Amino acid sequence: MIYDGSRTNHVRKEGLQQLDNIVARLEQQAQQFDAENRKRQRKLREQWFSQSLFHSRSNLAVDYVQELKQLIAKLSNANRPEVRNFLAEQVSQQLMALTTALNGCSLPVEKKDKRLVQQSRLAQMHQQLATYRGYEQRLLINIENCRRQHDSIGAQQQEKRLNRCQQALTALEASIQQLEEGR
Repeated sequence: MIYDGSRTNHVRKEGLQQLDNIVARLEQQAQQFDAENRKRQRKLREQWFSQSLFHSRSNLAVDYVQELKQLIAKLSNANRPEVRNFLAEQVSQQLMALTTALNGCSLPVEKKDKRLVQQSRLAQMHQQLATYRGYEQRLLINIENCRRQHDSIGAQQQEKRLNRCQQALTALEASIQQLEEGR
């Protein structure tokens, strides 16, 4: 049997042309998808796919299509069969993933990460705790000043405020501890 290299090249070119047509349609879908998201002001998470599938990190579908096009260009220029097979497998996986994502399957809408929200809340609580501790110190100074001035009524009022402040401190510390243990 005689090996016909021109036939193989022709088949390869036809396959790449079909692939280019599919990617062109996919790119149109991606552009429409991105335009619709901009219109709705819906923000997508920057990581749609695993890093092993796509290197891109974007909230735009066209960026993922662009990476796919670059991979197809590498495939069309690959000379060694093992490299072509590897790249063809990658193209196939990326193509399937993008097609599935753009055809209505759930896309990764950006949500606030629960841990980030919890950390932010914890930081706010610690800030509030520092503020309450400042109040507590000022109230202790006020009580001491009232006592030096022999103002028993003023001292009693300041002690009541101090008591309420310390109750708030205790409650806030308990909330912080509960939030930290809930992690």
